[in-house]
Amino acid sequence: MGMNASERVWRAVAIVMCAAVPAGFYVVGDLADAFPGVLTVDTPEDGPAAGPKALAEGWERLEAPTPPSATDLSSSSTGNDLAGDLAERMASHATLPVVDGGLAFSVVDAASGEVLAEREADTALVPASTLKLLTAAAVLRSRDSEDRLVTRATVHDGVVTLVGGGDMTLSDDDLRELARSTAQLVAEQEGEAAGSVTLVLDDTALVGGENPAWGNNGRAGGWVTPTASLALEEGWLDGEQYGPKSADPAGDAARRFAELLGEEGVEVTGKITDGTAPEDAPAAEVRSETLGELVRHTLLISDNTTAELLAHLVAEARGEPTTPEGAAAAVEAEIRDLGAELGVDPSVLDQLEIHDGSGLSRLDRVPPALFAAVLAEVSSGAVPALEQILFDVPIAGLSGTLADRFASEDTRQADGLVRGKTGYLGGTATLAGVTVLPDGRTVGYSIVVHGFDGADADAARAAVDQVAVEMVRRP
Repeated sequence: MGMNASERVWRAVAIVMCAAVPAGFYVVGDLADAFPGVLTVDTPEDGPAAGPKALAEGWERLEAPTPPSATDLSSSSTGNDLAGDLAERMASHATLPVVDGGLAFSVVDAASGEVLAEREADTALVPASTLKLLTAAAVLRSRDSEDRLVTRATVHDGVVTLVGGGDMTLSDDDLRELARSTAQLVAEQEGEAAGSVTLVLDDTALVGGENPAWGNNGRAGGWVTPTASLALEEGWLDGEQYGPKSADPAGDAARRFAELLGEEGVEVTGKITDGTAPEDAPAAEVRSETLGELVRHTLLISDNTTAELLAHLVAEARGEPTTPEGAAAAVEAEIRDLGAELGVDPSVLDQLEIHDGSGLSRLDRVPPALFAAVLAEVSSGAVPALEQILFDVPIAGLSGTLADRFASEDTRQADGLVRGKTGYLGGTATLAGVTVLPDGRTVGYSIVVHGFDGADADAARAAVDQVAVEMVRRP
């Protein structure tokens, strides 16, 4: 999942050049795949299946405001002719039957923070999976992207304690390696003839659990595994992203660990019990991918389970309760801090409501103006900790959840140019990310089509793509 050293260097160079030589920067950035573009050298990736449609109660259509005149659009978007034209072209898609006025968007210049185009941008709307972008920003602000999650097994007086450190991505090979190292510790302490141990599970690192705010979009529907201090293969019981999920991911991992200890010649007797690891006991350990890699994975395939885990890690970093509610509150607090730093209008920040880390909750609300401001900051190069989001979001027509989007004749010109995180949740279709306008300006953007019937989901996604392509269309 990670970048090699050469790619990191190229991407760093591309971002540094942005401030000094915009045109040259974009060419280099495009070649290095640090930005989308016609020169992109990465080959297309197969995107994940769209998965089942998220469930939601029927939404009452929000009354769309009276469409602004061309004069209003121009004056509200900095007075620049190109910006005014962009706002007008994007807003023109509000007349599509599936949209029927239910369109909101914001486009913000990364270099200046200037709003270039907007419609209903201050209205808090359901973000769906685009919320994962805010979760990613929150964890990258609060944790070191090079941190790894550690799973340990201590051995003391015939007791092995399996200690979760938040890694829900453990593979069977990881657990096997841990079991092998643990068996060696047992042999060193008790001699090669040692035949049995008892096993204790210490899953106190994170409280976790199911989030009531998910509603019908939780574990039962195959959407997400309850957050835990450890899990085997994210608790995906059949290895499928939207297949059945474990109700007890930490317990399942402990039971598999007991089996693997047996295969290494150490019999586990009695039931696995809950407890805490003794201090200073000899321990074996395995480590996860870096948090930066977990963020990339989350954004590329829209992984709900790892998104929720990342939110819990934000709560841990901020000293908040690592419950689902505490995790959501921690992400919201981190984004409020970021929004205030960016000068987002307090009235816009006041509308922010985050109830989970993945965007599965129908209660989440984010104004497009806030999304676009955050993403403009991501692509500005001013905050190195957030830069990786620029590289992690899918690319239109090439990777992740955008591999099969922008496929129609009138939207195909966005291939390789638009980067974005998709979202869909019961009557709301969203896209938020970064791109480069024809005049060379890098922008952060957020687009929301809302209030349509769930049966029209495909048409709504296509409408989002049509709005997005206006950002890269040459007048």
